[in-house]
Amino acid sequence: MATNENEWQGALSAIDLSAIESLKTLKQEHDQLSERLKSMAAMKSNFADAVYVRVRADYEKRIAALDTEAAPLKQAAREQYARLRALLARFEADHEAVKLDQQELELRHQLGEFDDKEFGKRMKAIETTVAERGQARARGLELKARFLEAFHSESELEQADAGGTNRFSMADLAEAQARTQEVASVVGGDAPPNKTQTMSAINIPEPARPPAAAPAPAAAGGATQIFRAARLVPQNPEAGKQTYTLTLKPIDIGADAGNDVRIGGPGVDPKHAKIVVSMGGFTIVDLGSKHGTRVNAEKVRERPLANEDVIQIGAARFVFREG
Repeated sequence: MATNENEWQGALSAIDLSAIESLKTLKQEHDQLSERLKSMAAMKSNFADAVYVRVRADYEKRIAALDTEAAPLKQAAREQYARLRALLARFEADHEAVKLDQQELELRHQLGEFDDKEFGKRMKAIETTVAERGQARARGLELKARFLEAFHSESELEQADAGGTNRFSMADLAEAQARTQEVASVVGGDAPPNKTQTMSAINIPEPARPPAAAPAPAAAGGATQIFRAARLVPQNPEAGKQTYTLTLKPIDIGADAGNDVRIGGPGVDPKHAKIVVSMGGFTIVDLGSKHGTRVNAEKVRERPLANEDVIQIGAARFVFREG
């Protein structure tokens, strides 16, 4: 994540928009042909059936050709949009974090921890950061609007996310956890941080992919798939100082002493959340807590984790890091 103006500008500038203008032209022609097809229905009785069928077939053929031409461009655009979405999520998370820092500063000042001069100095630094984050978010939203111009809807633009990544249900997670004993014989228990582990592949059907995406071969039964450990890295005093290694064992998070990750303070339930693992990676699951679990400032019930995601429980913030 960009920590200063030059870095976030560089990250946003790296988003490739080369497919967008071509897609906008193809979309305009596609929409025009689609409108003509709709208009034809009201005119059908005025022309011979052979003429109607011939013109309709011509339009449908041209639309199909446009779809074929647009498919690789859409795939390229979706990949770049996924990068933009990740940046926007980080901008939002940073904005939320800075707001909390601002409130903390005000509280400490009111408690007399530092005088007005020091408070003003620190508040000015935070306000500068807020302004930078606001500029980053505004620029990111401008880029998002350009992507949307080339698609009929945001859901169409996001299709690659749904089709390109395995999303596991809780039943799938339970199946993966049930096979931990089998995996243990291969890895010999929990692996040390940053070490590669192996997990027996689970035969789960691939989700449907967009037409442009090449189908990925399914893992054969009994095949071995590489699996990497990850970490929870504390980001503020409320999260403590300990970095937690995530392996094949589910990680319990909450205020109770029996949790793997114990967090105190308001807004944390005794059994608040857990992180589980499957062939798709790590997933955080909220356990019906009163105040919720947030990933990148968004309240979630269940969310697959990606590298550099920011997890917040109560006032504690952690960064999820792979490898």
